[in-house]
Amino acid sequence: MLLVQWTMLVILWHLRRLDKVNSGMKKIGIIIPWDSPFIWSVPMFNMLNWERPKGYELNFIMGTGWCPAARHNDGVANAQAWGADLIMFNGGDHLCPKDVVVRMLARIDEGWDMVQAMIPSRGVCGASGKAFHGMSYKVIGDMPVENPMLNAPPGSIQILTYADEPQQSHICGTGNILMKTEILKGMEKPYFEESIKKDGKYGRYCVQDSMFVYSCTVLGGARLFCDTSIKLVHVDAFGIDETYEERFKDKEGQKDWCPAKDLRKYI
Repeated sequence: MLLVQWTMLVILWHLRRLDKVNSGMKKIGIIIPWDSPFIWSVPMFNMLNWERPKGYELNFIMGTGWCPAARHNDGVANAQAWGADLIMFNGGDHLCPKDVVVRMLARIDEGWDMVQAMIPSRGVCGASGKAFHGMSYKVIGDMPVENPMLNAPPGSIQILTYADEPQQSHICGTGNILMKTEILKGMEKPYFEESIKKDGKYGRYCVQDSMFVYSCTVLGGARLFCDTSIKLVHVDAFGIDETYEERFKDKEGQKDWCPAKDLRKYI
């Protein structure tokens, strides 16, 4: 009987010790705002193999909702309810280096509020007209303007490339960013909103994520760091990495071209 009691006391001591250790850990809520089979394939296995940073607890959250903005908002709400110190957005169509969280955290520790790993566009980049151009924009002109991704004055933004040194940026998608949760304090809800095309077809502009980042940085004062040294793969009909911008120069200027759409002509 005494042996059983002693054993139970030892187990309880270890559990309490573990609770104390866990309570001192910071939390990163990783939001995958996708309702897509992508998430059940290669990207999921990629995330399973990510390196876990010491002193941090990771929680992968799949945002739900009828549109991308709704899925982002749902993911953020769940991350906040969990008590996340940091929020990371990771697209369900991205493949990341296994140490991506560790490398992005190092930039946060340097004093940045947000860190971006630049992702190549899936087709022709609307801002530059180049195929598979990286998506990160530095404000160099007069801002702010309403919906800068659609209405930015000529010469007001500089599009960063993979050849550029890691540096401060201002506008990007939420394909892969890490940010302090405290940035959201004081921001109006909903954090993400859709922009609908008035073209009679009820299409949408894919700017709800870049507008969110713009609200955090240009309007809210958060400092965003674009880490061009972190190389990602954008999953489409094939995996797109930073080398494809040079390899598909013949597609430059072909509006709305992307490989998945190109394949439809064979159907």
